[in-house]
Amino acid sequence: MKHPIATLSMLSGLVLAAAMPVVAQQVKPSCTDNSRDCMITAAKSYLDGVVTHDGSKVLFAPDVKRTEQGRITGQGEVALRDSTKLQPDMTGHGNTRFFVDEKTNNVIAFTLLRIPGTKADPNRKTYADKLTPQPSTVHLAERFKVEKGLITEIEALFSIENGSMDGTSNWPD
Repeated sequence: MKHPIATLSMLSGLVLAAAMPVVAQQVKPSCTDNSRDCMITAAKSYLDGVVTHDGSKVLFAPDVKRTEQGRITGQGEVALRDSTKLQPDMTGHGNTRFFVDEKTNNVIAFTLLRIPGTKADPNRKTYADKLTPQPSTVHLAERFKVEKGLITEIEALFSIENGSMDGTSNWPD
């Protein structure tokens, strides 16, 4: 039998651990310079996380902030990782191009997101649950501020073309 003081000590450690706030596990970037390739890697990690509903590998800074259509839609690494789980099912991002300004640490991505309008897992909650399911093409422009390999800011502007996943950008390659 364990000594009562040892048991009390273990319990108080568990209570303290349970009372501590939940903190996201920051992903360590593979590069920390402000090169074009490093900044694109960070931006792509976000696009991939949105498409796969898995923010665990996105290169977020702890205090990252996201605005969408001019409104703040997420602040902090935990909130943005959680928001990736709620994205509708997508078949990927395509026709993606990146424009990088190394002097200001900004990456602009133009991409198309293809949404089939169906859910592989009907029980998974998404932002689109209250909408009429239909195939769509999202025309997305997103600015990423990337510092030392981590995303500190995201600004998104988008337009949704409902009725087809075959929308085209007409953006020059």
